[in-house]
Formats: sequence, C-alpha cells, structure tokens
Amino acid sequence: MELFTRKGGFTLNYNTMGQGYPVVLVHTAFENASIFQNLAHALSKTFQVVLLDLRGHGYSDKPRHIKFNEFADDIILLLDYLYIDQAAFIGHEMGATIIAHLSKQYPEYVSSLTMINPTSIEGELPEERLFRKYAHKIRNWNEDKQEKFLDKHRYYKHRKVNKFLKNVEDTNSISTKEETEAVDEVFKQRGIAEVFEYITKPTFIVASAYGERITSLESKEVADLIGNVHFEVYSKSSMYPFEEEQEKFIHDVTPFIKKQMPQHLSLIHI
Repeated sequence: MELFTRKGGFTLNYNTMGQGYPVVLVHTAFENASIFQNLAHALSKTFQVVLLDLRGHGYSDKPRHIKFNEFADDIILLLDYLYIDQAAFIGHEMGATIIAHLSKQYPEYVSSLTMINPTSIEGELPEERLFRKYAHKIRNWNEDKQEKFLDKHRYYKHRKVNKFLKNVEDTNSISTKEETEAVDEVFKQRGIAEVFEYITKPTFIVASAYGERITSLESKEVADLIGNVHFEVYSKSSMYPFEEEQEKFIHDVTPFIKKQMPQHLSLIHI
C-alpha cells in the first residue's frame, strides 16, 4: 500500500493494481481495503483497480470528527492525484452509500455504480441491528459465545467466511475510543440514505439471499429508489457475495462495467 497526503497533511492509505479502465473499491464501516484483496486481484486481470482505506479506517488518518461528504472528497482527490478522470465504482454495504453520494457530488467521475448489499436504513449500523435482533437471547453470554451464535446469522457458510477473514487485516484495534466514535457517528447520521433517490448513473445491485446484517429485502428497497438499476440476489451468499460467489460476481460485473465505459475505451477493451 502507498500513502497519499491531502493539502493540510491528511493522509490516505491506498493501492493500485492492474492496467486498463479504473475500478474503485469502497469498503464498509469498520473494515479496510484488505477485505477486497482477492476481488482486486481477480479484477486487475481486466481493469486498473484502486483500493483505499477510508478516513478513520485501516492505516489512513483517523480524525476525531468526520463529515460524510469527506469520504467522497477524499476519493476524488486521490483519483486526481492518480490522473484518473472517470471510473467505475464498487461499494460494499455502507460503501454503497458513499459511492451514491460521490455520484451525486461528482457525476462526471462516474461511469457506473455496483452496490453490494446496500441499505437505506439509517441511525443504526447493520451489525448493531443484528445484535439487537437477538439481544434478548445472547446479551448475557460471553463474547466468544455471542460471536459464534452471530456468525451463523451473518454468513451462509460461516466456516468458509471465517477462513477468508483470517487473511483480512483487523485494524480496528489500533484506533482510539474517540476515533472509533467518530466513525460510528458519521455512519449513523440521519439523511445520508436519501441520496439513493437521486442516482442517475447505471447501477447494478447485488443482494445476498442469506445473512441477516443486511437482508435482500433491504437492498431491494434501495433498488426501488433508483431508476436505472439491475438487481440480482446471489443465492449462495451472505455478507460477502464478492468473495462467497466471486466467480459469478466477476462474470456479472465485468460486462456491466465495460458496457458503461466511455465508448472509445470499451472498444479498446473488447
């Protein structure tokens, strides 16, 4: 990974791989760019992939106060630094909300949006909603027992997903309490999901049949807010369809991205 420093000294951790039309991957709350490591390598066979740790996450700087629009601002400044004037964007869970805002604030930079398990529910993070659903049963259990129980409700095949997650960097432990609270607060803001109604860019939504953090019904509600959208439910996926059904995801998203690329570039990549 490399470091990009904005004016004022704010630093973002990022990486690029592959060549071709740019595809930007945006992770969800309390994760980091390493969640996309396998997907990025697969996409880099066809595209130039850009990954970054959002502000407040991973190895990027962690301010004690974050405005939601700053996520999109950071991404655009990074693209300018990399001399990228347009890209396809893929966002996972709350990352889908970020790329929706980006497409409204900076439409000229966006050729298409791929949203993975998006939600329009506000005021509470997906993991908190899942815990609250079963709190009456598990609230007095020890943490390990709680996690084992919740894994069965997060994941389609929890052993397979946990094996994948062992190779994902856990950087939350290096954040202070104040830094963690800043991330928590920004993603719980009221009104951030209203942006879905204003999306005009071609959009592909991938929802998961299993997993209870964000249900396929929630993602379908997002699709209903968007006009130009293709919606598909992955039947063997839960929280990470881009990993759990990666071959299918690559097969679906590659032609979608290519179709929405500027025509002179799409001819080059055929």
